[in-house]
Amino acid sequence: MRLEPESSQREDVGPSDQMVYLMRGLPGCGKSTTARQLAGEFGLVCETDDFFYSQVGSDSKSYDYDAALLPAARSWNIDQFTAALQRRQSPVVVDRGNGLNAETQMYVLLADEHGYATQIREPASPWWQELRVLLRYREFVADELFDQWANALSVQSRHRHRVPAETIQRWMRAWQPDLTVEQIRNWAES
Repeated sequence: MRLEPESSQREDVGPSDQMVYLMRGLPGCGKSTTARQLAGEFGLVCETDDFFYSQVGSDSKSYDYDAALLPAARSWNIDQFTAALQRRQSPVVVDRGNGLNAETQMYVLLADEHGYATQIREPASPWWQELRVLLRYREFVADELFDQWANALSVQSRHRHRVPAETIQRWMRAWQPDLTVEQIRNWAES
């Protein structure tokens, strides 16, 4: 069994044996790999990008991304998540960036409503472990290093997510280390 660093296993675990994992990390860092491992044989991975494979176009192996359809994709993913909770499926893994925002809060509140415990998980990949340290101390890290990481992650994600380096750079600048489920639950837009 592979243990993740303690800080990447922040928990909000109650008496329930029904579990929701919120995957947190940047594109190309191994979130999807870790999500599939967490879901195992009987769990479900809910990923917005799956909409662009299964609901758009005629080839389920083709990623047919259309920015105009992103709201529909997010709604579809919430619907998949809610249906899994209603079926009492566990674990349910939400494979997205999961920062401090209304959409992530919706996943936590739905999990609460259905009696699920929630944990934030991060990728176990060595490159994510290195990058998360840089993100924690980003004020001391040269912009060029973040640019290199963003470019590398953009290349890494080109087959599945196709996230531009500029978008990854923006997410890096907004990264909040040590985000907790409780912070997400109590978040209010300012």
